Amino acid sequence: MDQQKIDILLCTKVWQPEPWVEGLSKSPYVNKVHVWPTEEDLSNVQALFVWKPMDEGVVESLTNLKWVSSLGAGVDHLVNDQQIPSDIPITRIVDPHLTRDMTNYCVMGVMMYQRSMDKHKENQKTSTWDRLPYSNLKVGVLGLGELGGHCASTLATLGFEVSGFSRTPKEIEGVKCYAGDQMSEFLKPIDVLINLLPVTPQTESILDKNLFERLSDGTYLINVARGNHLVEDDLIEALDSGKLSGALLDVFRQEPLPSEHPFWKHPKIKITPHVASVTSPESALNLLQKNIARLIKGEELLHDIDRSAGY
Repeated sequence: MDQQKIDILLCTKVWQPEPWVEGLSKSPYVNKVHVWPTEEDLSNVQALFVWKPMDEGVVESLTNLKWVSSLGAGVDHLVNDQQIPSDIPITRIVDPHLTRDMTNYCVMGVMMYQRSMDKHKENQKTSTWDRLPYSNLKVGVLGLGELGGHCASTLATLGFEVSGFSRTPKEIEGVKCYAGDQMSEFLKPIDVLINLLPVTPQTESILDKNLFERLSDGTYLINVARGNHLVEDDLIEALDSGKLSGALLDVFRQEPLPSEHPFWKHPKIKITPHVASVTSPESALNLLQKNIARLIKGEELLHDIDRSAGY
């Protein structure tokens, strides 16, 4: 009996499809990889791999769809997509390379702030020898999932005083963990706040005036999760008033960030173009191929998300 094979539909406007098509085609369980948009017959497509945004009408053409996977760690673009039937499992990429890169970016942000690298850069322009003092920092990580937990643990091993907040209680060696109604207690003592929350109805716009007011004066913000977490006007107000000392932002409500956006020229904001952690096809394909085999064999998919929780 011939081995069962499936078709896959790749749907992304962000990345070039060729590396994904080449890698997925190596699976013995894959008959063909289609790339959206296409006029080809999609009746044998059982797996849809997506990175945002997804066009309207994509899922309607997939009459035999069994599984949807994000091509990155984030799944908010899928959880909120009404095209996907509620009984179709959604998975995400959990990749040690993604996790490592996100942690490295956050460590960079914390240490650049701790060592006053902006001031040193300005001093260099004027040949000013000023040995600026520094002290250990209290770092708070908002969200202790795969990415946040690794980030918090790594910062703790580097000697920072680290705390973390999550929806449900967690235990991480070297990290003081808060949960539930302990948000204010978590926020008050920290010097740097790193946001690594998933986007859910409960967390959207969580980085707002109310939250900022519960921080100590002069706290530094690093947002590497999603732009939808941040109320932009509230951030500018907090920076201008001195409530926040600065912000490192990698994600935005609109991407690319419009050239006229006030963030670009704000003296207390640093911007990177959503590059804190980028999915590598080479590393992500291994997980996707494992899940393709599991789908064929009727086994539980790896990293299936809880749609009611949003991650």
